[in-house]
Amino acid sequence: MSAYHLNKLCHRLHHDRAFREALQADPGKALADWPLSDAERTAFVAGDIKRLYEWGTHPYLLGHMSRWSLFGVTPTVYAERIRGARDPA
Repeated sequence: MSAYHLNKLCHRLHHDRAFREALQADPGKALADWPLSDAERTAFVAGDIKRLYEWGTHPYLLGHMSRWSLFGVTPTVYAERIRGARDPA
């Protein structure tokens, strides 16, 4: 697992509007060139905040998903999904 790449991905979706729009249109295609494992891709596209956090993604950066409701993650959903997460090792 690469916490660096997951954090970088969240940072980019916040700062790069064209990338954000590509994620909304076709997540598989937008993520194709990112060096992520299949599990990381699946968790990201599913909006699995808890798992992404446990893999080391910063909660502030994960929160960017809720700003544009990417992958069904709204502020309320973000709060629900991160509940019970363990601190990254």
